[in-house]
Amino acid sequence: MTDYLEWRGHENASDLTKARYQAGITYGLSIPDIARFEIGSIIGVLVNSTPTLFWMLAHIYSDLQLLAELRVELSLGSMKQTIAQDGSIKCTIDTPTLRQVFVLLSSTYQETLRFHIHNTSSRLVIQDTVLAKRYRLKAGSIILMPGANIHALPSIWGDDAHQFNPRRFLKSTPDADKNKLHPGAFRSFGGGVSLCPGRHFAATEICAAAAMFVSRFDMVAVDAKGEAVDWRLPAMEAGKITSSIPLPKGDVRVKVSARKDTGDWQWEFGFSRST
Repeated sequence: MTDYLEWRGHENASDLTKARYQAGITYGLSIPDIARFEIGSIIGVLVNSTPTLFWMLAHIYSDLQLLAELRVELSLGSMKQTIAQDGSIKCTIDTPTLRQVFVLLSSTYQETLRFHIHNTSSRLVIQDTVLAKRYRLKAGSIILMPGANIHALPSIWGDDAHQFNPRRFLKSTPDADKNKLHPGAFRSFGGGVSLCPGRHFAATEICAAAAMFVSRFDMVAVDAKGEAVDWRLPAMEAGKITSSIPLPKGDVRVKVSARKDTGDWQWEFGFSRST
């Protein structure tokens, strides 16, 4: 990364990369320091966001009822359609409001994190503490809290904790008020003072990408000959220390095709307001 910046590679990169580089220069950072910050950014943007989007789309397309419901929700939500003089259609997804409007999409995203996360939060005990009148934690000890274990507890998530339920986080379900979760139960972004500051950005980019993909494309699982087969979600790779969401274990063969009714539209992301 240091060589990349010294060779001025960032000058041909995205506006975001250029802006981050300029911010580093403005505040007196050296090229090696800017490179270190960029590595951290790459890890945050790619290591977790990309596999999260993969698993989210895999769950959506392997459940035809969910796919159909999401497409109805998206068609009725905050997507603006305009028709040009040549008859072409442009559809704009309003990014800042999509998680408030597309509630099933948002719930599916949250359930994807709950179901696949394997991060671990850590805390340093600064003074002797007794939890729940049972557990004595000595000062200087390190406490590890594995997210996957917490997310699999039936006592928190119900008897279907080991199943993928895309409607789990809908607030309009009959038992929503009765079964409110403790705010610390959802560990996908950590918690407390170390709660991920980029969680809203990550949620927006992943849900926006999923919304556009679901609206534009059909996707089916195929075998080595390209013939359609039933969906079988792959196993997950063993965990890596830099990632919270594991990659699929092995390649996944799919066939992606543009939808007949929306595939030829022009698509863009819009920003009506900040949230």
